[in-house]
Amino acid sequence: MNLGGFANPDVLLVQRDGVPLVVKDWGRRSAWIRIFVAPWLARHEAAMLTRAAGIAGVPRLRARVDRIALAMEYVEGRPLRRRTHGRTLPPAFFAALEAILDGLARRGVAYFDLRSPTNVLVTPSGEPVLVDLGSAFWLPLPSGFILRVERRALAKLRSRFELRADAPPVVTDAADDASASLKAGGTRFCLREHGRLDDPLPVLFLPDVGLSARAFAQVTARAAAHGRRAIGIDPPGFGGSRRDVRSLAPERIAVQLDALLAALRIVRVDVVGAGWGALLGRALAARSPARIRRLVALSADDAPAREAELALRRAAASSDPEALRMRLVSAIPRELPEALRTALAAELEAVPARNLALAYRDAEPPATPFGVGAPGRIDLDEAQARDPERIWAALERPEDS
Repeated sequence: MNLGGFANPDVLLVQRDGVPLVVKDWGRRSAWIRIFVAPWLARHEAAMLTRAAGIAGVPRLRARVDRIALAMEYVEGRPLRRRTHGRTLPPAFFAALEAILDGLARRGVAYFDLRSPTNVLVTPSGEPVLVDLGSAFWLPLPSGFILRVERRALAKLRSRFELRADAPPVVTDAADDASASLKAGGTRFCLREHGRLDDPLPVLFLPDVGLSARAFAQVTARAAAHGRRAIGIDPPGFGGSRRDVRSLAPERIAVQLDALLAALRIVRVDVVGAGWGALLGRALAARSPARIRRLVALSADDAPAREAELALRRAAASSDPEALRMRLVSAIPRELPEALRTALAAELEAVPARNLALAYRDAEPPATPFGVGAPGRIDLDEAQARDPERIWAALERPEDS
């Protein structure tokens, strides 16, 4: 669920006897952190969760796994983010959040971390849940004083997220929100997750040049219906991932993707790649063939026409990156919903021209799914690639088909 760093734990979703649990684990931190810091952090958060036991809106402590790991109740919900929720939350949401803070204050617990909105989850029913009590402290102070301090932070959240009658409408992106931003392989990836988190064989979705994984929104939205976990990845240089890149060679990105999968503790995946994204999938399969069960390459009906277009793009990458940007914007499929087309076009407009040029310059062979070789490779033509159910059907083929 989240990759820690320095003194922060990895946050994992695990199943025990069919029950989902969130595990915070410092086991991959440095020896100094594991020996001297992590035991105190794990013990402290467990103590705060124990003090908060029974307060609605706070996950329950389930167990101390060992001296540097603890397990707690899993609560379904989306982190509070401006892009996802905008000014869409009713006053009742903040009244319920204040009640959680009041319950903690009555037990002498000061939360002190509302400055990070993502510590608040919004459940499917619209209720708040307060997570990450590692930053909370027990203070021998009157509950009223603690609550007054917390209300200041709560007021800032209200100003950013509360629905107001006089506020202009806010366009949110709840269906395709970036659920994680993780450092791996020397870069930072933006991940967009949908579906079942317990799927042992997730599907990676890798978009074409200049686009984020939201280009697959109509496909990944169906992941749960197919019992799958869909992980849309914004490649380095594009979307919500780190923009500062030196190379976009598929082989280099494959190293970074391999590190990302290792950080997520994912052993094997299916891959769906569009255009350049299929090249990334092939490079990952070449580097770590045991990781890839199947590569679905979203292709085109007319290979010569596709090659001619790619030749024009490669030429523009060298001579006129802005002309390349215009060609990429015009190539966004018109079958997509207008709001999604607009969002993808805006992303392309924001991409540094240098990154667009690098993607085509560094792609060897040319950025095309044709000729992509990988175990279990399936090519879908342009018409098939427009049909989300056709893509899922390709993923669900028996391995020997």
